[in-house]
Amino acid sequence: MDLTSHHVNYLIWRYLQESGHGEAAVMLQRAWLANPQTLPFAPHIKAHALVSLVQKGLQYHEIEQSLDQEGNPIPFTPSKSFFGPTPLDTESLKARDKSIKAQMELGTETAPAGPLTSKPVQDSRATTNGHAAIEPALPVLNVKKGRKTHRIDVAANGDDSAMDIDTNGASHDRPPAVKSPSSTAVADAEGDLEMKLSPAADERLETAQDTLTAGRSVGVQYVPAKAADLSSHTTILDIEVARDDHVTRTAWRPYDSSILAAAGDTFCGLWKLAAPGSPASCEKIYDSKGDGSWVTALAWEPSGRKFAAATYNDRRSSIQMYDSSGSVVDLLPTAPGMINGLHWAPKGTYMVVISSNGENSELSLWDDSIKPEEFPSYQTIDGLVHDITWAGDNHIFVSGEGSVWQCQIDSTLHIVNRFQSQESSTEWSFVRGTKIGDAAVAVAAASSAASLWIPTHGIVVEDAHRADITAIELRPEPQAQDADTSTVFTFASASLDDTVKVWNVDLESKKISCLHTLFLSPGVPALALAFSPDGYAVSAASTDRLFIWNTDRGNEPLATWLCPTTEFTQDALEKPLNGENGSAAVEAYRSLAWDTDGKKLAMGYGKKMAIVNLQGRGVNVLE
Repeated sequence: MDLTSHHVNYLIWRYLQESGHGEAAVMLQRAWLANPQTLPFAPHIKAHALVSLVQKGLQYHEIEQSLDQEGNPIPFTPSKSFFGPTPLDTESLKARDKSIKAQMELGTETAPAGPLTSKPVQDSRATTNGHAAIEPALPVLNVKKGRKTHRIDVAANGDDSAMDIDTNGASHDRPPAVKSPSSTAVADAEGDLEMKLSPAADERLETAQDTLTAGRSVGVQYVPAKAADLSSHTTILDIEVARDDHVTRTAWRPYDSSILAAAGDTFCGLWKLAAPGSPASCEKIYDSKGDGSWVTALAWEPSGRKFAAATYNDRRSSIQMYDSSGSVVDLLPTAPGMINGLHWAPKGTYMVVISSNGENSELSLWDDSIKPEEFPSYQTIDGLVHDITWAGDNHIFVSGEGSVWQCQIDSTLHIVNRFQSQESSTEWSFVRGTKIGDAAVAVAAASSAASLWIPTHGIVVEDAHRADITAIELRPEPQAQDADTSTVFTFASASLDDTVKVWNVDLESKKISCLHTLFLSPGVPALALAFSPDGYAVSAASTDRLFIWNTDRGNEPLATWLCPTTEFTQDALEKPLNGENGSAAVEAYRSLAWDTDGKKLAMGYGKKMAIVNLQGRGVNVLE
């Protein structure tokens, strides 16, 4: 075969990742090819292929120099060595590096202009492939299950034996007795080479694919530039609410980044964003005015032509439809009980309506193209429904206590499967769905149990976080990906333990692995979670700040935003941290929403909304 620059670049790119030079690998990737894993030969390249190929080449060179033109053996002298007759003295190189480092620390004029060694990764969890293998030392949290953490000091450069891959002097924190990666090394559950997990983790996560073969390029041990501060590109909108209320829901109008819907328990409105420097206008579409009524659900119709809002008063609910200007265009029939969910199908005119009488829940299918005079017959589910999600155009999943139900949609709504968890009392707080090939797939999370469950494929991860889970979201897949043949998908989970975790699921092997553990800040819980529409970035909101990470790379945030004031009203619903004594408390509700183009991010907090312009001058965190 013909050797091309793509072959050589790919081997170098792999070597840089495997040897810990993640930043260099990312720079090569940017200058050469956005996603090297898409090259047709990439799946066939084994670990440490470049080193293996060079070793074999050196052996061939030595054999070639040991034979004359007729094939007779001749003496091989040091002068014929590929790298010359002078042997490499690694000890003198170490002494030289130490001397240069000492001079740099003293600020002498003889120090080189730039650093000669890789900058140590600040996160002690970084490993050969840039993923977490051990927990870092964190401040003490009031969490239900503490874990001991250790910080291991490892000598730089490791093993100096011939052709072993070292770290070029960069210090990395690793578990004890970690050898330089060899050609026979295998990946552990988090994609790290030669890393040993605890038996419990091995049993739960088994063995995951190495990140280099997971279908996406991942920069490892990458130390990005300082996170962009989004403060100068953020507009703060004050929500005029006289009562004890706060923003709990935000939703951009589809395909329109100038209109944003927001609601609390007693109000709902549409905000029209003006040009920079001009104030936004608000069209209030509902205000309870203290009459005891509540706003219980809201949702945009997929095309953005209509906006539905449900209200509850005197044990009955009603749904009104509005256009983008806030004018009423339709009034749906009233329904008994409280409507606590409105969920439009990804395409078409169907909307699933959830209502509850306090003991049982009822699902009904509203067809907006027919507009019947009363709601169609209900599908009853025992107990309270906690969440609902569409999986494609004709399936939904419903989560509740001890179960997840799968329903099929045609002209009616009917249950086709009930998945029961091992513990019948587990409350599955969140559920998200997708289509993988022809199969509908669900991912559920139990908040207080901090567990994850893929009921459609019998995959469970217990104690996925050290405190309550506050949200889960599936990563949007690029349209170029072959959805008919892929069995792999990615999702993220947020928690009160100050982290967001990104998970990779392989349905064919029924394996799940944690790709990244993303840290907010000590004592800063993740209360809301959202992916950008293209899946490039994942964001999390806390009480007074916002974080954005690169989904593939992980590590440090790309950008952050901090509320200009830390004075928060305590009139919002509060929820105690699920700690050992339950004394600490945080506001339980934050809303986070990307617009369709991925250029703006809205965060609702207290009686304010922050509108972050991610394409502002000098920001461009998504490019």
